[in-house]
Amino acid sequence: MGFVRINISLPTDTFTELSMEVESRKRSRFITSAVKRLLKEKKAQRLAQEYKEAAEDIRKTNQDLEGVLYDGLS
Repeated sequence: MGFVRINISLPTDTFTELSMEVESRKRSRFITSAVKRLLKEKKAQRLAQEYKEAAEDIRKTNQDLEGVLYDGLS
């Protein structure tokens, strides 16, 4: 796995809190872990929304088909 060096800006209070909690040599690993966790959460939220939309489409299609399936049947 390769690495990319980036430059980020943090609010002073966030950096101060980060510095108090994480040793300077371990900040990259800590930030990487936090970003990965947030990206995973964001992906899960997006997938949940896509599933919800798909379920609504399927429900609508099923309702539309109910009329067709029962047309002319006693």
